[in-house]
Amino acid sequence: MVIHRSLPCLSPRIASCNACVPPEDRRANGHRDVSRKIAQGGATPAARPVPLTFGFASPGPAEMTKWWLAAALAALAAHGASGACPNKCSGHGRCGLNDVCECMQNWIGGDCSGRQCPFTRAWHDTAQLDDDAHYYAECGNRGTCDRTTGECTCDAGFVGSGCRRMQCPNDCSGHGTCEFIEELAADDYHKRIGGDPAITYELWDQEKIMGCVCDAGFEGHDCSLRTCPKGDDPLTPNQFDMVQAIVIDTAGGSGFLTYYDPYGNAYTTEKITFGAAFSNDATTCANIEKALRRLPNNVLNTVHVEVADRFYAFERPLPLDLVEGAGKTKKVFNDDDSGTHTMDGNGVQIATICEVQFTSEPGTTGYQHLLECNIVGHDAPGQHPISEGLPVAVAPAPAPTCKVYEVYPVEVVVSDLNADNSVLDEQIGDGTTLYRPLTELAECSGRGTCDYATGICACFAGHMGLACQKQEALV
Repeated sequence: MVIHRSLPCLSPRIASCNACVPPEDRRANGHRDVSRKIAQGGATPAARPVPLTFGFASPGPAEMTKWWLAAALAALAAHGASGACPNKCSGHGRCGLNDVCECMQNWIGGDCSGRQCPFTRAWHDTAQLDDDAHYYAECGNRGTCDRTTGECTCDAGFVGSGCRRMQCPNDCSGHGTCEFIEELAADDYHKRIGGDPAITYELWDQEKIMGCVCDAGFEGHDCSLRTCPKGDDPLTPNQFDMVQAIVIDTAGGSGFLTYYDPYGNAYTTEKITFGAAFSNDATTCANIEKALRRLPNNVLNTVHVEVADRFYAFERPLPLDLVEGAGKTKKVFNDDDSGTHTMDGNGVQIATICEVQFTSEPGTTGYQHLLECNIVGHDAPGQHPISEGLPVAVAPAPAPTCKVYEVYPVEVVVSDLNADNSVLDEQIGDGTTLYRPLTELAECSGRGTCDYATGICACFAGHMGLACQKQEALV
């Protein structure tokens, strides 16, 4: 191989610089003599091709140490580059100890590239202790998380952020409202269908389970069915229509009554004038009857209201007349479904009591929700100060009350009297209540089928009427 002397020397790591110096210019001390000659201005041989002899010099111990140290540092640097946190934690976290990403809030995954979905109370999970479950879980354990958007894809029947609530069936068909179970418990709707009084629901699913509250005239779990008329079965004799007692304890004033029909409607009367107890009982009851009969759609146009001609037991003692002897029948009523009636014979009647007698017209038979009574004011001494801003040493008048009860008959057992027949024991008899069988409030009176698409009854042969509540004349 031939090169010109003017070419640069090869790397000293590969070959000795002696390879760049012609043989005739080499000295014992190497090419430094040539360099000195050039520096002194001496002549240099003309540039000409010269043969070079390549020889690889063995590095010394010091050079080997430096070389291996450099190689180790390079390897370490390469290792550090390949062992860093994956994907630099995607810009959503920091690289922590042992090259593990510590993700920012709402980001998860080994490289913090996945979005976290909302957490809600789990619909189902593994209980830790007795009555200790439903911990927070991603998508409430009722859906899968889309890591690119951070949104849950909920299972069928579950909706909302984190699949936190049930979906009302068919969105209540456009004929109702979708409400939480805690709202359903406290809602007035159940009153319209003869349900129990409102309650407070506070369990874990109070804002998770949802159901439909149907508009008036619609029913079904999704409010898709039209309600058919309801009435009394004409083939079941010896039954009675419901009687309710309105007990008004006031020195005067006015109020309103609200009636819930069995189809989901609510009707409130015009203002009713209440007279003072005992002195105007007949007028008060007549005013109540007039107001109820004036309700829209003639829903109670046949109702009858009269002054009670008997004493009652309702959260107070019952005075008992023994003249009529053993087995005399009195009445008792309450305002709940307990069926418990405790009475004694030491009390007096202190309020106006008006009996509301329902009739066998469609929609008013059977069990009816108790009327609601609201007194809006009364005229009595002490109700207001004599002059505004001046203290008045007059005790305020007792707050007026108006309550409604269902009436029940009760058997009075004279054997519970003392020997002199003058004082009753703590309770009359064994407290047994003789319930009168009420008329039915049945769909199409039980004598027809309901067309839920139209809400019209198709009566069986021999029956007729809006609710099939009448029998046709036999021919």
